Amino acid sequence: METWFWILSWILSILTITGNGFTVLLVGSRRRLRTKTNALIVSLAVADFCVGAFVVPSLFFCHNRGGCIWPGPYSSWVDFTRWLFAYASTMNLCSLTLDRYMAVAKPLKYVTFMTARRVIQLTFFSWFMPVCLVLFSFFWDLYVTFPKRRMVLNVCFALLEIFFTCMLIFCFISVVTVVYKQTRSSAILAKQLRFNHSGLTINTHDKSAVVMLAIVVGFALVCFAVYFRCTLLMFLGKNSSCPSDVKYKIPMLVLNSAINPLAYAFFKRDIKRALQGK
Repeated sequence: METWFWILSWILSILTITGNGFTVLLVGSRRRLRTKTNALIVSLAVADFCVGAFVVPSLFFCHNRGGCIWPGPYSSWVDFTRWLFAYASTMNLCSLTLDRYMAVAKPLKYVTFMTARRVIQLTFFSWFMPVCLVLFSFFWDLYVTFPKRRMVLNVCFALLEIFFTCMLIFCFISVVTVVYKQTRSSAILAKQLRFNHSGLTINTHDKSAVVMLAIVVGFALVCFAVYFRCTLLMFLGKNSSCPSDVKYKIPMLVLNSAINPLAYAFFKRDIKRALQGK
């Protein structure tokens, strides 16, 4: 690996650990921030914190020991660690996106659907599923011996990545559509009633939720695209370029986790007020 790769990766890892660690401490220390949505944000922040704390350090250790390229002695361990926290981050992002989708698109159902128990279930599932995937991959790689075992595993991961991508895109587009309709309706109403409501303004709460989702989901989808390219190449038997992709995939994965705290800080209203000391 080139020097620039390690410098960039370690800087991004430190930023990821700092930003997400601060998010967890901030929400945990402020009682008014302990909401159902913020519980999902904390779970996502923990997953992103683990991405920063384990992905680059494990790769650095593996690289110095000379066993990173599969089937090297440390390659599977490094891959499984990266998959665990990357998919945990993805699953937690899906849970957060589902929460925002329900809150904006179906506000009446949201009150009864997104209970404290449901948040606990979503959080548990967001961590339980990646653990099961990694354990399945580990035992599959360990005990299954037919030549194309890795291709079968790559197909499973590709289908899962497609599902995550479709879910994120559907929820985000639905939220954007609802907010656009609400904004347009508010603008029409303000215009019609201007003579009696000259100071009427449009509520921007949902707009800020859209901006936050756009940043978080947008970076996640770009990261998915890079990883899905490698999965597709491996499925087609053209995986010779995948090892060289590590120098781009790892920084993008860590950058994706580093961006999320900035999105909360600037576009999540209650977290922004807490940071401003209000």
